[in-house]
Amino acid sequence: MLNTILAQIDKDKEKIFEFIKKMISFETIDPPAHNTKEIQLWLAGKEKEIGLETKMHDLYPDEPLLVGLAQGENGNRTLIFNGHVDVVPAKREWDFDPFSAWWDDNYLYGRGSADMKSGVACAFWAIKTVLESGIGLKNNVMLQTVIGEEMGEQGTKLLLEKGYRGNFSIIPEPTELKICGQGGCVTMWVVIKSPRVFQDSMRSRMIHAGGGIDGASAIEKMYKILSGMQELERYWAVTKSYPGLAPGANTINPSVIKGGQTPAHIADECSLWYTIHFFPNEKLEDIKKEITSHIDSLCNADPWLKKNRPELIFGGTSMLRDKGEIFPASEIPRDNSDYQSLLSTYKKVLGRKAESIIWPCLADAGWFSEYEVPAVICGPGRLEEAHSINEKIEINQIIEAVKLYAAFIIEFCAG
Repeated sequence: MLNTILAQIDKDKEKIFEFIKKMISFETIDPPAHNTKEIQLWLAGKEKEIGLETKMHDLYPDEPLLVGLAQGENGNRTLIFNGHVDVVPAKREWDFDPFSAWWDDNYLYGRGSADMKSGVACAFWAIKTVLESGIGLKNNVMLQTVIGEEMGEQGTKLLLEKGYRGNFSIIPEPTELKICGQGGCVTMWVVIKSPRVFQDSMRSRMIHAGGGIDGASAIEKMYKILSGMQELERYWAVTKSYPGLAPGANTINPSVIKGGQTPAHIADECSLWYTIHFFPNEKLEDIKKEITSHIDSLCNADPWLKKNRPELIFGGTSMLRDKGEIFPASEIPRDNSDYQSLLSTYKKVLGRKAESIIWPCLADAGWFSEYEVPAVICGPGRLEEAHSINEKIEINQIIEAVKLYAAFIIEFCAG
């Protein structure tokens, strides 16, 4: 039966590409977002056609998440495929219309082809092929399509909170079909505010002996934080490591800075936006404690900052809406029996040993790990094509992904 299903996938090659082309035609650009309902409704219709039960839940008003479920005979265990349908903008000039996908003998082209509409389409087509083969499922298979992932929005977290959890999950992000874990990421705002506002002419009385004014420039005091955080970043690079990641991959990036009013004022406020990456075996709360303690030490060493401590704002629910994001880390669940089964299925179907690495990017796998659902990132396409001009994906990887997912659905749900 498996060979019959794999042969059917080869026959359906052009249909699969047409399905991806249709997905790419929905201009689900994020930002500005607010544009994903149409694709979710279309996907819901396609899922119903193949027999999935569908439910929608709004992440924001009129911006739905979609869950499609094929119920197994027993329904005791659930395999989840999870992917996002938003894409980054295609602002710079392309050689073709980014939202009119096309393909040749080697690649399929279009915005979202690699990141990650092809991966979502592969999961859908694998489920479709298995269900239409007539194989009876003992366990459940679920397809979750979320929105807002490109801006750090937490659609996957909301679905998990609502109880859409399973026993194993696959995130079909572009990993070249390597089976991956990931590090974590959190943003942090450091906000320094002076209790008083001073005119520019008062600066000499702040910085010279006998001036008599106890004040400071928030911009200059932020430099103390900036310098100290650079020291922490270097300390992490020397003292922390994780197999498969380059030393210093746990970065502390000062990404955006804002401060001051006009040249006629001493800067009374300054805000610095950090992006902090941590290793797969580290927890967000531990990272927050370590950074908070370090900044406390920096402030204790400065008389003005000791009295006027900065506000620290970690994370958020959207880079677009509240200027923050969280991506928890996720280790490869090497001792998990379903992971081992995926490895053996991979070898049987694709004829080569799976490579397991730590993906150097971010995905929603960490949210599954936070809710104790074993997760891996494994999808078609190369990471360097994500967000790129003239984005493309290898068509052979698309077909391999459909075959791998279909075979694993059979192993997990019908075996």
